[in-house]
Amino acid sequence: MVESNEGAPADLTSTVVRGISLAAAGYIVAQVLNLGFYIALARLLSPQDFGEFAAATVVIGLTSLIAESGLAAAVIQRRDRIDEAASTAAAATVVAGIGFSLLAIATAPLVGDFFDSEQVAALAVASAGMILVRTSGAIPDALLQRRFSFLRRLVIEPAQVLAFGTAAVVAAALDLGAWALVIGQYSGFIIAAALSWILVRWRPQRELISFSMWRELAGYGRHIFVAGMILQAGDQVSTGLVGRLLGTSALGQFRYALRLASTPFALLLAGAAYVLFPAFSRIADDRKRLEGAFLRSLRWVAALSFPAGLVFIPLGIPIAVIVFGEVWRDAGEALMAMSLLCGGAMIANVVSEALKPIAPQMLTRMHLVTSIVTVGAIVALYPLGLTAASAGLSLGAVAGGTYAVYLMRSAKGTSIRVMWAEIWPPAAAALGAAVALVPVEALIDAESHGTSLGLVLLLVEMLIGALAYLALIRLFAPRIAATLADGARAVVRRIARFRGPDPPVPEPEVLNENLAP
Repeated sequence: MVESNEGAPADLTSTVVRGISLAAAGYIVAQVLNLGFYIALARLLSPQDFGEFAAATVVIGLTSLIAESGLAAAVIQRRDRIDEAASTAAAATVVAGIGFSLLAIATAPLVGDFFDSEQVAALAVASAGMILVRTSGAIPDALLQRRFSFLRRLVIEPAQVLAFGTAAVVAAALDLGAWALVIGQYSGFIIAAALSWILVRWRPQRELISFSMWRELAGYGRHIFVAGMILQAGDQVSTGLVGRLLGTSALGQFRYALRLASTPFALLLAGAAYVLFPAFSRIADDRKRLEGAFLRSLRWVAALSFPAGLVFIPLGIPIAVIVFGEVWRDAGEALMAMSLLCGGAMIANVVSEALKPIAPQMLTRMHLVTSIVTVGAIVALYPLGLTAASAGLSLGAVAGGTYAVYLMRSAKGTSIRVMWAEIWPPAAAALGAAVALVPVEALIDAESHGTSLGLVLLLVEMLIGALAYLALIRLFAPRIAATLADGARAVVRRIARFRGPDPPVPEPEVLNENLAP
């Protein structure tokens, strides 16, 4: 068996920039499709339907994470015996997926009792199989990520959204209510898992599966697993608390607001996290190079995430009302309260990707702070209503991002002052641009002009906000403004000459006689 001891690519920066562009492009295509489907679903289903589905699937994300147990991350950072590691991890995740799907079925009545709804219990039983479907594609997807296989990312994301949206909209049109979302989710997850296995061009070998290898993988993955479980548990507890304390209709509004607030975060995450972890893993032994790459990533993330989130302060309500309808006004108000989610969460995420290869044990503390602050804030604020409770997500994200910076100093010795210099100018400029847009929106009142003209006016307001942000960032931090300008020009040049990369060469150990044709 040939072992793979690859180092960092010679031009890792070019690979990362190219990869971020391609991964982000795939996500943009997927989200354009997703937005269209959710506009249709918002008019076919009620907030109650979305709330019931969110309540029924409250344990799905957590149990899926438990089933995967950090094994995907362990495969991504692995330097040797790749085929043995991947074969073992693939078998382990499928077995765990079966077990936790059965556990979800057994606990479904408890979920129904918690939300005092037989409908929620029935939906929970029907959704349990999603755990197996999701975990079955975890390891092939990890291999694709490990290989920087960005064009494959362009295929899987849009295909999953297309399958989900088509199935969900058709089922909703047949008046199936929350069941339409169950059908849609199954369709999307099945397509994503199938494409991951098809495109990875690899199959596990039974003779390579071993308990000793599983212990090695679990030894690395346990920190990431525990940290991810804490973060996921915080998210699910937040969902459960809103549904229990404010009702499933309010939960539907909350989840729609969260979907909108998470869109810019997920866009940046798709373009960055998918690339940064394998990139940081390749240069983890070169601390100086890792620190430079981390600070550049932090600069870009701060410059993009804060304006993308804070724009919801002036435009949250008109976006929700114009795009989804008047019935979703409460979601717009909740969206305003979630405006700091994107910036805080992305700061924490960049630190997380840098810590994974050098100090994964620190992730537990970082995510524990985020979850405790988020849940505590929701409990403290919910008597003031949905909007106040939604602000708990912003508070938790800011707390997590702040603590992440402190942890990075502890792990790498990177100065807090140096990291803060990359963060505060974009945050201040984004806040200034958002405040400047408040009187603009009051004057224009986009939501009063109907859907078509309202969308045009929203785009105009966003353009005004972008220009204000660029002017302020140039005033506060000319170096960051110059970096943004250089990056934009580089992306334009890459797009202009893009002809597609050569097919990635699989690592030696990932080749076996069971290769797909």
